[in-house]
Amino acid sequence: MGIQSFPSARRGSRHFNRLRLGAPASLVLTHESRRCLIDDISATGARLRIDRPLAERQSAQLVFHELRLFATVMWCRGAECGLQFERPLEQEDMQGMLWITENRAVYERICETGHAMDWSDGIGD
Repeated sequence: MGIQSFPSARRGSRHFNRLRLGAPASLVLTHESRRCLIDDISATGARLRIDRPLAERQSAQLVFHELRLFATVMWCRGAECGLQFERPLEQEDMQGMLWITENRAVYERICETGHAMDWSDGIGD
């Protein structure tokens, strides 16, 4: 099963369909890194849950698994913010995220195993 980003039929500024993800990630800013939760994502941006508000128009890097996505904070309302990616996500990356949503338990096991292997090799925290 493949995934394609077709223009959305909705009104408003959203042009591509979004994938509900609900996965933890990191947001790297110029002065700090923060944990966040990716609520949903499209080829051109993401909606995140964060613990503290961010300034609009600041640059950030969204780090999720092996992806490093450069973005701009477009809006921030309370515990949520919206990112616009510098470049659209590749089709393969969106398919990988779809796989994660459909195989959450397997994905979490892979992450745990990867962290344990890194720790045993002396890599990371």
